[in-house]
Amino acid sequence: MDETTARKLLSEIDEPTEPTLRELQQTAIGSVETVLSDTGFPTREEVSRRLSYTFYYDWETDDPDIVLLVQDPGNLHERHLSELRPQNPLAGECSARDQIGVYREFAKSWLTGRNADFAERFFGTLARHDLISLPNGWHQYVESGQFYRDFYLGDVVKYRVDGFGVAAERASYQHLLKQELRALDPDLVITFGGNAWPALRRSTTPEPVMETDADPESIMAIHGILHRISEPVNTHVLPLAHMSGQVWWRFPPDEYISRLSKALEVLERQ
Repeated sequence: MDETTARKLLSEIDEPTEPTLRELQQTAIGSVETVLSDTGFPTREEVSRRLSYTFYYDWETDDPDIVLLVQDPGNLHERHLSELRPQNPLAGECSARDQIGVYREFAKSWLTGRNADFAERFFGTLARHDLISLPNGWHQYVESGQFYRDFYLGDVVKYRVDGFGVAAERASYQHLLKQELRALDPDLVITFGGNAWPALRRSTTPEPVMETDADPESIMAIHGILHRISEPVNTHVLPLAHMSGQVWWRFPPDEYISRLSKALEVLERQ
């Protein structure tokens, strides 16, 4: 994705003109302001707005081939505020890349903290299939930012709003995600969880690359079944269950990773 396209996307997320997305952002801003107030942070308009959404792509450093697609960034929590630098770069006239850097730090903490068990085995599996390289281990790979060179982390819905519904997902796809996928033209899109996968299905009509009886409406059944799409780009899509603890340990992890590995073997033969 070139800088012009990336900046345009960021501008459309930051100041949405589509009514459904503008409503989502206003709801997210209200939630963020509540968290800031409850935790004693100064409530300032530009900070609340910038903390209400996410965009992780740095056009000066990144050249990813794989999209990791999740449903939404989740609500703002006090733990996120503790990760902000002492000199909050979201305040005042921060640059766009400073702003993106904060979102990237949130995502690094998410992967190396409460989802570390998943991240270690997930990245290790992709490395064994030669999709990425981990010369200094998975943790350094994420912390150093090399993760973002290989992966484009994206949300179907960019704003910190729960319970937004199908209409918001469709608006988010048509006005944002569709543009992202076209600009990236990735080799592989990996969706996580029982929300991101159906959101993508409603707009792209994925077809399994091998015959399967797995129910596409059940993420636990369709997990690890490689698909193809032709619109908005011609690429592979791999649905996976969410990496959160309540799913990761229930799946369980050995089966989760086994089915991931088998899907990557199928990908290698395509």
